Amino acid sequence: MNIQQIRQDTPLHERYAYLDTAAASAPPRQVIEAMTDYLRKTTELGPYLPSFRRETYARVDAIREEAARYIGAGANEIAFVKNGTEAINFVASGLTWSEGDEVIIADLEFHSNFVPWLRLEREGKIKLKVLKTDRSGVISPAALEELITPRTKLISVSHLPNASGALQPIKAICEMAKRHGVLTLVNASQSLGMVPIDVKKVKCDFLAACGRKGLRGPEGSGILFIRSEWIESITPALIGWGGTSWDFDTNEYSFLPIAKRVEAGCPIVPSILGLGAALEYASAIGVEAIYERVRKLTAYAVGQMEKIPGMVIYGPERLEDRLALIPFNVKGLSPDRITQYLEENGIIIESGTFMANTMLQQYGINKMARVSLHYFNTEEEIDKTVQLILDLLQKEGQQ
Repeated sequence: MNIQQIRQDTPLHERYAYLDTAAASAPPRQVIEAMTDYLRKTTELGPYLPSFRRETYARVDAIREEAARYIGAGANEIAFVKNGTEAINFVASGLTWSEGDEVIIADLEFHSNFVPWLRLEREGKIKLKVLKTDRSGVISPAALEELITPRTKLISVSHLPNASGALQPIKAICEMAKRHGVLTLVNASQSLGMVPIDVKKVKCDFLAACGRKGLRGPEGSGILFIRSEWIESITPALIGWGGTSWDFDTNEYSFLPIAKRVEAGCPIVPSILGLGAALEYASAIGVEAIYERVRKLTAYAVGQMEKIPGMVIYGPERLEDRLALIPFNVKGLSPDRITQYLEENGIIIESGTFMANTMLQQYGINKMARVSLHYFNTEEEIDKTVQLILDLLQKEGQQ
């Protein structure tokens, strides 16, 4: 992995250290060039010059195949979405529910993997069962299994929750669910592009992910994997050109027999092209190499941050259970002040609740700061972050 070249590909590194991938990562210039090149051509050629349009849609089809290869799926199992939230909603609204069906989630789930199921419960379509987690934030497959009954239809789990940094054992969870005939949806918005994922090995039935985080793609991009055997079970929430066939003479319509059935209307071509460039960039580096570097940076950052007086790091105690995300507080400093001071000195992190209400309650706090790393970060950036927090603590922590 050529870190120098990678950092040259991302101009922001000339200005500051970016440690906020969990919110949205910085795309490499190749991603932006793929998008701007298309937009430039639309002004020069018009978006519907026949040869240009054929070329564009051929590229979209190729990116669908690239996305499928990246997670071990078939191209027929991949739909493009605007974000992970949309993908989760396509599954929640697309499945047919019978009265008494149960969905299991964990109490640490992010807003977008909680409220779609909450709405179904309030509409009387499902019974929502919520697994209580401990302060580590690591989900126990055995604890999930205890909640399963003959009425359990689906388990939805985030691979890498946005607040805790607890890398969940999704393979064990999905294998356990399959033994009970229960469907599984994996929210891989944080992990796609950072952690090796093979849906054949994981055995999940659905996988939702945005492109803007671990994959370093653009905003407005993402994928939904629907295992082929369940495609016909998903009724699209949106209907129209793109995912639906219509016989004008008979007024009969039908949905495409592939995951693309959930796509309605003109695709967001610039975002999909950017997603394709991000996939190419990540594939060239290698997801195994990315994962190993992020794992080592995480361990280094935790070790250095623990040296700060009054430092409290939340989430998994075992390093092997944590990846990339390090939520924390420092006694004597507000998380907002830490974030502000670091920005003033060229380092970007984030503070807030991160909608992690259960986690905040478990620790008795209202807010926290969060460092979130990616492979383009360096030990020197981590050292500078730690030193700046020490400097701020000396200046303000005892006041």
